Amino acid sequence: MNEAALEKLFFKTSEELLSYSDSFESRSRDRFITYVKEINDLGSHSEYDSMFHADRILLNNKSRRLSDFIEVKTFVDRIEIVSLNEDITASLINLIKTEKGFTNVKNMASESKIVVILPPMTMNQKLELNDATIAKRKGFEKNLMMVKAQTVQQVQAGLRNEYIAGPEAAKVGKEVERIIKHYARYAKLLCFAKQKIIVGKFTPENPEEKALYKDIGAVDGILS
Repeated sequence: MNEAALEKLFFKTSEELLSYSDSFESRSRDRFITYVKEINDLGSHSEYDSMFHADRILLNNKSRRLSDFIEVKTFVDRIEIVSLNEDITASLINLIKTEKGFTNVKNMASESKIVVILPPMTMNQKLELNDATIAKRKGFEKNLMMVKAQTVQQVQAGLRNEYIAGPEAAKVGKEVERIIKHYARYAKLLCFAKQKIIVGKFTPENPEEKALYKDIGAVDGILS
C-alpha cells in the first residue's frame, strides 16, 4: 500500500472544523486507513512473508540468516524479494527453484529484485475474494455510521449542558455529512480498484457506480 498516495485522499477543508466535527473526522480517518490496509492485504498470500526465516546462506565463509539480507513483499499474484547482494541473489534464486518449488522466477537485476510468479487463483477463489472486498467496504460504511451516532450523542449532550448552541450543532451535522460523503466515496473507489485487481476488470452494476467509476484514476497507485 502506498501510504504517501493515501494521504491525498484524507478529508481536507479550507474552513476550520468545529471540535465535534474535527474529532469525528479523526476517528473516520483512522477507520479509513484500517479499511484500506485490510483490502490491500486481502489475498496477498502473507504466509509467504516468513518462508525464508529458517534459511541460511554462506557469506564470507560464515553462515548467515538469509532474512537479514532480503526484504520480502507478497501480493495477490506474486512475491517480490529485494536483494542488494549479487551472490545472495544467485543463491536465493537457486533456493527458490530447488527447495521452495517455484519455477516462474524472474531476476530483475536493474531493480535488485527477484519476482516469483504465483500460480493463478481459480475463478471460485477470485469470486470469494471479490465478495470479501465488498464486505470490507460495507463494514467500513457501517463503522462510519456508528461513529456518527456517537458524535450525535455527544452533540445532544452538549446542547443539554449548554456547551454548544443550536446553530453550531446544526453546522456540526452538515460537516459530519460532508466527511461521511468524502470517505464513503473513496472507500467505494478503492473497492472498485481492488475488485479490478482480483478479477482483472470491474463493470459498474448501476448508474451510480458508473458515474463514480469515471473517477477511478483518483486512487491509482494506492493498492499493491
